[in-house]
Amino acid sequence: MLNTFCAISVLIFSHNIYSAHSDLCSCKYSAFTAVATAIQLPNNGDVIAFQETITNVGDDFDLSTNIFTCRLSGLYVFSWSIRKGGDTTQPDIELQKNGVRVASVYLLNQQDPEQNSNTITLELQPTDQVKLVANNYGGGASRIYNDDRRYTTFTGYVLYREE
Repeated sequence: MLNTFCAISVLIFSHNIYSAHSDLCSCKYSAFTAVATAIQLPNNGDVIAFQETITNVGDDFDLSTNIFTCRLSGLYVFSWSIRKGGDTTQPDIELQKNGVRVASVYLLNQQDPEQNSNTITLELQPTDQVKLVANNYGGGASRIYNDDRRYTTFTGYVLYREE
């Protein structure tokens, strides 16, 4: 019964998951959703900052460093969505695994607000780290727009766990 509850709860990704946190950890799941609520001006190479987690089953996402550290071997899904304000910046936000770019989201529109997202799967081993990093064309800072609507998000979860 607990395994069924854990599997269903991980797919829901709501505040209710957090209240069942200790039960889910005993099921050996990993899932997080982090949200940004403040405008950011990251320079080239800066890790994208998140101010809150909606879900952090297993505590694998460290809000103080904004880095996910794998503790369970397996296949993971990562998704991120970035919004820029109506300005001339062109942020390129890349997902890195152990410091190496795997995929990116590029916001090209130079006049209007724009939102873009990407989703990938990664095979991870314990201690592998995943983070979002600014890779701004032409150097300088890019403006990432956020407020209480939580436009910029970062989600990851284990899809299949290796024994």
